[in-house]
Amino acid sequence: MTEQPHTERLIEHVELVRSRGDPAQMKLCVMSLVARLAGEAHGDQPICASPVIAAFARAVNDAMDRQTRQRLRPFAPRMVGTADRLDGARQARLHTALIETLLPAIVTDLQAGARSHDQAQAAELAAALAGQLAHAEADEQLRIVQDPHWDRAALIWPLRNALAARRDGDGVQQAESVARVLIAAVSCLARPSRRAWYWDQAVAMLDQLCDVADAPTAAPAVEAARPAEMA
Repeated sequence: MTEQPHTERLIEHVELVRSRGDPAQMKLCVMSLVARLAGEAHGDQPICASPVIAAFARAVNDAMDRQTRQRLRPFAPRMVGTADRLDGARQARLHTALIETLLPAIVTDLQAGARSHDQAQAAELAAALAGQLAHAEADEQLRIVQDPHWDRAALIWPLRNALAARRDGDGVQQAESVARVLIAAVSCLARPSRRAWYWDQAVAMLDQLCDVADAPTAAPAVEAARPAEMA
C-alpha cells in the first residue's frame, strides 16, 4: 500500500497509547489514529472502519505494553475503508484463529506453567475441551463449551462468549472475546518469549482481518511469520 507523504509523517510522529489519547500531544490509540487519517472527529469508533476490526484492535491496543503497541501503527491506514460489509468473513477468520492457533498454544503453555493443583486441573480441563472443539463441527462447538463440566477450565468464560457471539453473528462481541482469550493467556505467562509470541499472533490476526478487503473469499490460518515483517 502506497501512503501519501502527510499520512506517512502523521503515522511516524504519533505515539500509540491506551484509551483514546490526546491529539494535541500526538498521542492516540490505534483507532483514534484511524479516525484522524479518515478526517473524522476524535474518537475510537471511526465509522470508516470495520466494527469487527475496531473491536479487536481496541482490546489489544489497550493491553499491549508501550513498545509492542507501536507495531499497530502501520495498520491504521489499512483500516480506513474497511466498513465494507465483509465482516462475516472476518468472523470466520477470528474463529479459525481461536480454535486452530490460539487454543492449542494456550493449553500447552498453561500445562507447562501450572504451579498448583488447581492450576494444573484447570489446564487439563482446558486441554480436553480444546481437543473436543478441534474435532467438532462449528454448530456443535457452542453446545460442547456450554456444558457445566467445563466450568473450571482455564479461560472458559471468554471462550464461551466468543463462541456464543459467533453463533449469534455478533462480530463485535466475538472480536472482543477472542482478544480477551489472547490477553488472558499473556497475563498468565511468565516467560517473555511466550508473551511475545501471543502478541505476534495478535498482530498477525489484525493483518488477516485487514486482508479481507483484498481477498474476501479466502480464509487462511493465522501465520506467526507475518508480524516479523511489520515490526
